[in-house]
Amino acid sequence: MGAVHGAECERAHLWVSLGLDAELSELEEASLRSHVGSCAACAGFERDLVALTTELRAAPFVPYRPSVVVALPRRRSTAVRVVQIGAAAAAVVLAAGLGSLAGSLSSHNVTTVTTARTGGGNFGAVIDRDVVAMLPGQKLPSSRIRPSVPV
Repeated sequence: MGAVHGAECERAHLWVSLGLDAELSELEEASLRSHVGSCAACAGFERDLVALTTELRAAPFVPYRPSVVVALPRRRSTAVRVVQIGAAAAAVVLAAGLGSLAGSLSSHNVTTVTTARTGGGNFGAVIDRDVVAMLPGQKLPSSRIRPSVPV
């Protein structure tokens, strides 16, 4: 199990690391020297870290050569994407037009249903296409009325 350090020791470890990169202020450097002079654990940490850093910085650079070559797929150009979107939009418009044309040519025996509200309290009566108009006071025959709203 690792050693438990106080806040001063943790700060000293940070300062040791920053000191190796010459990033300590004079005050921080003086505080580090004072702490390392009185704390054997932090003095040992500083010795080990300085030795490791010196060894790493003195080692020759070895470039990394991966043993596996990774090939990423090429990105599609934006021109191809624009053509694809345009073709999809044209297909949707063509399908809608053909569907409308096929629907109008397929059957002449189509009943058009209109939902209407009458002033006589008959809410949502359905009127067939062959009933064009009614005079005021006239009522639809009950056989022709289908409520669209449940009562």
